[in-house]
Amino acid sequence: MIFKNLFTKAGAIVLTSLLFINCSDDTETLNEPDDAVVAAYTVADFKASLSGAEEEPEEACFSRDLIAGQNEVVGQVTINVNQDGSWTLTYQTLEGWSLQETHLSLSPDCENPTFPVTKTGNPKVGKFEYAASHENNIDTVEYTIYQDSFSWEFCFAAHAVVQGPKGKETAWAEGESFGGKNWAMYVHAFLLGCLQQT
Repeated sequence: MIFKNLFTKAGAIVLTSLLFINCSDDTETLNEPDDAVVAAYTVADFKASLSGAEEEPEEACFSRDLIAGQNEVVGQVTINVNQDGSWTLTYQTLEGWSLQETHLSLSPDCENPTFPVTKTGNPKVGKFEYAASHENNIDTVEYTIYQDSFSWEFCFAAHAVVQGPKGKETAWAEGESFGGKNWAMYVHAFLLGCLQQT
């Protein structure tokens, strides 16, 4: 009888524990890499360089300002479509600014973007799919991107850590607000203007 009561109590404790675990708040895992769908993009190794002052930059078919400290334009984030159907996303800083880090996240769906974000809507830059650190004085970083199924419309979040006259700053390609508690932005890209280049 004593053993029966002990087994009953132990079973009740185990059952309660399992129910508690299963009913716990799982929103913390929102957009974690383990939950992500298979990526629709493949990104080749980035290229980082110091561009010569005499070089005339190629005119891009899509461009957004790179904004540091919420209001200072420190460069551009541009896209060009390549002959093989891939496209190159380029971070380019203005004179006096350099790229210390770049972080890039891509979403084929702009209605419900798949960027890694916290519960409050702030981007998890450290969880962006593509990232690199760069040596001193780098002012150009290119990511070549291949899509499983090419689309002229998609979204991207392009973040950078830039070095300028007053030190390091956070920078974002100018676009729409993530809606969180900081000024982070993502870009709704339409590349139909790039058709003339292909």
